[in-house]
Amino acid sequence: MNDPYDLAPDVIAPTLPGRVVLRESTEETLDAAASELFTHAIDCVRTFGDFHLALSVSTSLEGLFRRLMVDPKFRSLPWNRTHLWLACERVGSEAGECGRELRELVVDHSGIPAEQTHIIPLDAEEVASSYERDLRETLEWREPGHDRLDGVVLGLDDPITGAGPCESESLVVAGDDAVVRLSRRMINASRLISVVGLGGGAVEPLREHRSSARPFGLAPIGGALCWYLDHEACGRDSR
Repeated sequence: MNDPYDLAPDVIAPTLPGRVVLRESTEETLDAAASELFTHAIDCVRTFGDFHLALSVSTSLEGLFRRLMVDPKFRSLPWNRTHLWLACERVGSEAGECGRELRELVVDHSGIPAEQTHIIPLDAEEVASSYERDLRETLEWREPGHDRLDGVVLGLDDPITGAGPCESESLVVAGDDAVVRLSRRMINASRLISVVGLGGGAVEPLREHRSSARPFGLAPIGGALCWYLDHEACGRDSR
C-alpha cells in the first residue's frame, strides 16, 4: 500500500522502481523505515516461525539501528526468533569493521541468541564460500520456496550500493575492493529490500541511478523494494 505524500512544493519524490517513502526529516524517515521493518518481522514470524534479516552497516543506518534498540515502539521486535545476517564485510586493512559495528549497535542490545547471529567469518580459508554455506544450511530448514531472506536493509552510503553490480550465481561474492558481500541474486530474492537515503550525501547517488531500470542493481524477484528518503536526500531538483 502506497503511503500518501505530504510534500513541500519544491520537493518531489524521485522516480524509482518499487515504492518511495518520503519524509521531511531524518527522524521521520527512520521512523517510517523502522515501523515497516517491525511489522514485516512480526508477519514473518507468524507465517514462517522465524525472521531472516540481513543488515548492512553504514553511517546512514546507525540511527535506524539505535531506534530499533531504544524506541519503546520497536523493542518487542521478535529478536529471539530472528536470524541476523551481515550484508557485507571488509576484509582488507579494515577487516571485521562491519561485524564489530553490528555487534555494538544491534547484537549486544537486542538479546538475539548467539547461534542466530551470523557474522562473516574472517578466519575461514574461503570467506565467501564459508558464509554461503552457512546461508544455505540455515535456510534449507525452511519449506521449499521460502528458503530466502525475509529482509535486507541497505544504505545509499554502504559498500553494497556504492559498488558496481555484483552479478553472480553465487549467494556471497568477494570483490576486488576487499569487501565480501551478498550477491545481487541473494538480495533480489529477499521478500523486502529496504534502502535508506539521508541528507545531501544521497543526492548524487540517486541522481546517477534514478534513470536506470535496476538502480544499484536492485530488482526484486517476488518481493518488494522500498526507498526511505528525507527531503534533503531528494534535493530541490529531484524528479
